[in-house]
Amino acid sequence: MTTACSGSPATSKTPQPQKTPSSTAAPTAQAAPRSARERLDEKARDLLTGTDPLDADDEGFVSSGSLAIPGQNVDETVKSGTVLRVEVACAGEGTVTFTAVSGTAEKAVRVDCAQSTTGRFDFTTAGPSLTIQADSPAAEKVGTAYVVRHTT
Repeated sequence: MTTACSGSPATSKTPQPQKTPSSTAAPTAQAAPRSARERLDEKARDLLTGTDPLDADDEGFVSSGSLAIPGQNVDETVKSGTVLRVEVACAGEGTVTFTAVSGTAEKAVRVDCAQSTTGRFDFTTAGPSLTIQADSPAAEKVGTAYVVRHTT
């Protein structure tokens, strides 16, 4: 299982794409054709409002990315008691359950990937980190994306 940590907002606000293990690894120097999973991740990112993974310069931005399934991204730059807005999306066939976890606080939302909708909720951290998790029984048929911002 792959676990990724997002970088500090001061050093990098660009998402860190998740890679799934494969039996044949493409050389990193050559551009490999995009996989079906990467195309689904891109479709999911397109569903999120006002998110451009290459332009995360707004002040409210905390983190964003795509998640391997099952998988998680951890951001250790948030403070306990921070009120955040979490927006999640998926594309493909099936459902994905996204879960935000911080200290003792936890909130989950299930998103139907066949619909062009997103899940959005406010979340107050209860610890010095935020973990966004994704899980799905149809892991090979879905792409995921999320963005976390401070509420205004």
